[in-house]
Amino acid sequence: MKISGIVTIVLAVVFILAIARLARLENHGPSHTPIMLPGQEPATLYMPGPERPFYMQPPKPADQRPPAVVLVHGFMADRKLMSVLARRLAENGYAVLAIDVNGHGENSNPFGGGVGDAGTLREDVRQAVNYLRASQFVDGSRIVVMGHSMGAGAALDYATHDPHIKGAVMISGGWQLGPERPKDALFIFAERDPDMIQDTSPALAARVADVAQIELGKTYGDFAQGNAVEAIRMPGLDHITIVYSAGATTTIVRWLDSTFGITRTEAIEVADARLGATKWALLFFVILLVPMGRACGSMVTSWADERPGPSGWIGLLILGGALIAAMPLAAADPASFVPVVVGDAQLSWFGVAGLIMVAVLALSHWLDWSRIRDGAGAAIFAGVGGFAVAYVCQVAMSVAFHYQSMSPERVMVMAMASVLSFPFWMGFEMLVRRGGLAISTVWAALGRILIVVLMVVGVSLGLLPFFLMLILPIIALNFVMIEIFSASAYSASHNLTLIAIFETLWLAWLIAASSPITFMF
Repeated sequence: MKISGIVTIVLAVVFILAIARLARLENHGPSHTPIMLPGQEPATLYMPGPERPFYMQPPKPADQRPPAVVLVHGFMADRKLMSVLARRLAENGYAVLAIDVNGHGENSNPFGGGVGDAGTLREDVRQAVNYLRASQFVDGSRIVVMGHSMGAGAALDYATHDPHIKGAVMISGGWQLGPERPKDALFIFAERDPDMIQDTSPALAARVADVAQIELGKTYGDFAQGNAVEAIRMPGLDHITIVYSAGATTTIVRWLDSTFGITRTEAIEVADARLGATKWALLFFVILLVPMGRACGSMVTSWADERPGPSGWIGLLILGGALIAAMPLAAADPASFVPVVVGDAQLSWFGVAGLIMVAVLALSHWLDWSRIRDGAGAAIFAGVGGFAVAYVCQVAMSVAFHYQSMSPERVMVMAMASVLSFPFWMGFEMLVRRGGLAISTVWAALGRILIVVLMVVGVSLGLLPFFLMLILPIIALNFVMIEIFSASAYSASHNLTLIAIFETLWLAWLIAASSPITFMF
């Protein structure tokens, strides 16, 4: 056996061991259990106290029950992404009920609201609050609602409609006030949050505090009276990392302590060993993409080095031109029949740009149908197989980030997304990837950077959804991983059909798994 094969086997074994450790850590930590709220709303309940299986967690006498937090995720997230914060809150003495709102995570109920319509989530939050009020495990008279991004808007909305809620914590969000003044309201946001959030959070805090302008980091009102208000900007964080930040957690726990009148004598606990284990697993997975790509490349027909088509710079120019030309056409959302929010706009953009790119290739006689057609079956088999392995690995690593397994509804969305976006990625590969391994990787990387830059331009012009700005780091990370596989596959066969199939499936899955879904079977 070659040394490369031995190294690959060792890496695979180490990756499996890392996943096994991650699974063990997921099952440990604060006592927690999945539950199903009325209306088929999935949730996870975390309890403070000694680590033990949840079935060994006995109900406590009423005067010993902990206060509770309802935790609501953001727009393209779910309760898994909030699990780090949920565990940390539980480690510091608070019961936490993290929920999946309609259309997100494991909740197969259709998402029924607009992007910023927090009122549509009120029933999801009410079900969680009612569950806690009836629970024998928590003090149902002491509940705080807390949310991130869209979830912050939902928390603020609910706190202004339920006068019995003890407080509200809005993390990088909150859009409008309801009929009641929220009690003990904390607005915490990131230094690198979008300007809209950085402007709105202090403005809302000022309105709640009934002052013209609020001073960041200063507490207005009185916790004893239930009218405390504060706005805090967390330095060095962005819209996603604030959820995982130990500093943000510390600030939130101190606010909860003040809200509930708790005097803390021990240090605030912010550890979550799952984060370190996930980073190691992700590192090994990224390295394994190299032999995965070469293995898939060895399964398909090799393409000759030379093929008709433009130079790298001309290919980038055509790619950029197609994406720019597609923006106003995509703004009409021709892919609106795909039943997801925001994801349909992405597919409209890529779909229209793909048609433009294929048309340019065909009219210029650069579209080599014979190469695409010959060995297509092997390319499909290898591309699907490579993606299946990547999918299983990423689902195993997703315990602290996002629910990535596919429901029947999301499988259908992924199939539709694959059909709509394949012309774009086939055109992308034929326009941009050419030459030897090094130069082809450089051209492809420049092409992916160009996509991200034009995505920012499209959002700035109002032609693409604003929420794409919030997930740009995630898109960029996925582009890096896809390119590692693609470059490795290219080095083995130069077969662009294989690469296009793999990246089509990966990105279609990313859209289907993360976008709020608007229908159910």
